[in-house]
Formats: sequence, structure tokens, C-alpha cells
Amino acid sequence: MSAENKNRLLKAKNGFDKITSQNATNWKLILFWIIVFEFIASIIEFLYVDKSVDFSVSIPHTPLTELLVASMVTLFVWFFIWNIIYENKNNLFRLAIFSMIGLYFIITSDFTLQFLLQNLDPFHFFDLEFGFIFFVEFFFKLLIAYLIYQLIISLKNRV
Repeated sequence: MSAENKNRLLKAKNGFDKITSQNATNWKLILFWIIVFEFIASIIEFLYVDKSVDFSVSIPHTPLTELLVASMVTLFVWFFIWNIIYENKNNLFRLAIFSMIGLYFIITSDFTLQFLLQNLDPFHFFDLEFGFIFFVEFFFKLLIAYLIYQLIISLKNRV
């Protein structure tokens, strides 16, 4: 590998570390990105893997679930408007996590989070067929493993 390619790769890694963990100094930011990447990986797997429906527990639409969904949407809109008014960066991260959870619920209809919990297993993707989705899931698991490593470093430096 040439020196120019090594410099580009090092620059990309430093940029990624700065965005995701502020160079392993902000454990909350690292945890935020772990959650976001896990939700994205779960949604991609749910959409493209046929076996994923086996792990998803769908709750039937009853007045109680409709009330629950309506209250969650109302809270989301209220929190979104409140965040626009006060422009708090910490609340922006909470809003993003709340959005990811809502998007997960809308796409999967898995209000019990069973599919997400099954997807947390780092080796479950070996059950997938060898193809494009396998590599996407493997990429996300490697990314999350690296972020967990950064989280450990961040917590170790914090003490």
C-alpha cells in the first residue's frame, strides 16, 4: 500500500473517530451511534431476510395499541417542536433515537422489540444466506464492534 493511500485511510479513520466518538472521549456519543447502527442493521435485515419475520412478534391493532401509537406520535411531535424552539444539542440526539425507534416500529410492527433483541446477537448473521445482505450485516457488526472498542477506551480514559 502506498504512502498516499495510507494517509487517506488514516484521515478517513480519524474523521470517523471524530464524528462517532470525538476521538474516544465522549461515551454518550459512541453509545448513540451504536444504537443508531443497530437499528439500521435490524431494519435492513427485516426488509431483506425472509427468516426475520420468525423473530418479529406483531401485536394486533386494538384500541389500546392505537392509543399507544397516537401518544408516541404526539410526544414525538411535541418533543420535535420543543427541540426546534430551544435548539439543545443533547435533545437532538434524544430526538434522533426516538425517531429511530419510531421508524423501527413503523417498518417492523414489532412493538415487543424481539427482533431487535435477536439481532443484537453478534453471530446470528451466520444463519443468513451468503450474499449481499450477509456482507452488509457483517459490515454493521464490525462497525458496532469497533464502536464498542471505542466505548471501552472512552470509559477507561474517563476513570
